[in-house]
Amino acid sequence: MTRRRFLIVCMQYPVEPGQSYMTTELAEALEGGGHEVEVLVLDWHAPPGRPPSRTVTPAGIAVTRCFPRQIGWAGGVLRAASKFVLSGRHVARVAARTLDLARFDAMLAWMPAAAIAPLVDLAVRAGIRHRLLFIWDFFPDHHREIGRIPAGLPYRAARAWEQRLLARFDAILCTLPGNAAYLRARYRLRADQRVLVTPIWAETTPRPAVDRDAVRARHGLPRDRPIAVFGGQIVEGRGFDLMLDAAALAAAAGSPLLFLFVGDGRQALALRARAAGRGNIICLPAMPRAAYLDLLGACDVGMVATVPGVTSFSIPSKTIDYLRAGLPVIAAVESGSDFAAIVQAHAIGCVVPFGQPWRFQDEATRLATDPRLRDGARAAAQRCLDAFFDVRHAVAAIERAITD
Repeated sequence: MTRRRFLIVCMQYPVEPGQSYMTTELAEALEGGGHEVEVLVLDWHAPPGRPPSRTVTPAGIAVTRCFPRQIGWAGGVLRAASKFVLSGRHVARVAARTLDLARFDAMLAWMPAAAIAPLVDLAVRAGIRHRLLFIWDFFPDHHREIGRIPAGLPYRAARAWEQRLLARFDAILCTLPGNAAYLRARYRLRADQRVLVTPIWAETTPRPAVDRDAVRARHGLPRDRPIAVFGGQIVEGRGFDLMLDAAALAAAAGSPLLFLFVGDGRQALALRARAAGRGNIICLPAMPRAAYLDLLGACDVGMVATVPGVTSFSIPSKTIDYLRAGLPVIAAVESGSDFAAIVQAHAIGCVVPFGQPWRFQDEATRLATDPRLRDGARAAAQRCLDAFFDVRHAVAAIERAITD
């Protein structure tokens, strides 16, 4: 493959020692494949207003970090809209001032493109030949379906904006075949736009075994109970109602299973309030990644759940961490989900229909307490990681997309 110069534009790119994310994995894999990579980060969840910064990672990748802008006094939809508009303008100004955009062969970005709209137009004018858009969640459709964006004018305006920007990319990469079909059915594409499929990715090396008793003691967890864990952002669209209902049913059935939730987010206070006083639910805040991965190694089954009424499918990224820790996966997902087919085809856990918390708790208990099932899932986990979730698949898809 010809050496290319890539500009990666994203909203998360940790540079602290021991921290990683899918964007860091991709950048380093592209560098390792002989390409040149530079990263422009719009740090969406950071406090707004800070000046840009620039650093070079130990892997030799230059990272320019911008911070969001928004109207401080506004609220609701106006505040959210101002963040998109003002942050997008800000990141484009920083790029124009500090980066020689014309030297890049390709730009990689993620939906929502509306968050970087002026930069997308700037890339077109600068002559960046290959512009690739990754879609993990369909904006704004998914956000309306889980209650993040109200229906009506705000949704229609965001939809029209995203549709216009979609046309500025010459290749679009979806995580599942079903989502490629969703894209073609719900969005207007040019005849020459390429649509490719590549799963999400992350580091796939297995985690070393941990001292389960010591890790549990460190976090105040009982030594003698099986634990079903959810780790990630405590936000809309994660199926917490179903998991909490399953916990209540497990308690009523006398199941020893403990339900553990690890993370922070907009719904964290509500989740902790609902869990208060329930003896089989524990909530822990977000923690450094190494500590979190060790904690997974002291648990017994990883939980995944979606919400009803969502018309596109996704691969929950937390699944990769569960598999690296050797945990079987219990998933409650939409009917017909490609992710359900992955779990079943690779024998890494069990899938139940969404809306059946009694089956969720029953299968979670079984996976957590049956040594034969756990050993089988542990053996299958690494095979699944290598065959499906390795970052080399994403690199190969990108290289196909920019082949002249």
